[in-house]
Amino acid sequence: MSSEPLLRLQARITRDDAVVLPGVRKPKKLAKRLRSRLTKATIDGVLVGDCAYLVWDGKRPIELPKLGRQEVIVIRGGVEINRDRDPSLPCFKRSDGAWFDFHIHLRSYDGEVDEHRGSLELLGYGYEIRFPTELGCDVRWLRFDLNHPDHPNEAKGVRAHFHPGDEELQAPSAVLHPEEALELLLSDLLTLPDNSRAR
Repeated sequence: MSSEPLLRLQARITRDDAVVLPGVRKPKKLAKRLRSRLTKATIDGVLVGDCAYLVWDGKRPIELPKLGRQEVIVIRGGVEINRDRDPSLPCFKRSDGAWFDFHIHLRSYDGEVDEHRGSLELLGYGYEIRFPTELGCDVRWLRFDLNHPDHPNEAKGVRAHFHPGDEELQAPSAVLHPEEALELLLSDLLTLPDNSRAR
């Protein structure tokens, strides 16, 4: 099956260029804004507990397909990978019983577009929300991913995608700004039918 339509969609979403966060120049400032939003959600009763798990990790080496080993900037909310979906690991718990964590990989933009110089490039992310099992819904979790450049998913046109409760099932997604993705995880849009809803 041809992936041409998905490749065209991906090109439109990413504009065939680096995914740059215009005006975002300092990772610590972005982390601070995310932490402030999580703190507000706690004060408003959307989250229970505290926001101490938003961790500034600094730089960490990762393997990029074509570029090899690179130092990237990591911002982590909760644990970076929780494939077992263990609620006892660090995470953010919503008042409706849903819980989530996320990770963001960034680097300084080093491309040729002058207006982007000094900004951060969004290399990849993962935002996953899980839903209370007692509601009996078939969709237990939802994850939004942006794979690193040159990941095999890029050749299929799904570098940015979401998984609706199944690792093998993925569909194209918009590229989300870190603050947009967090707002989505905090919103009523991602609430399963029940009387208790996040605000």
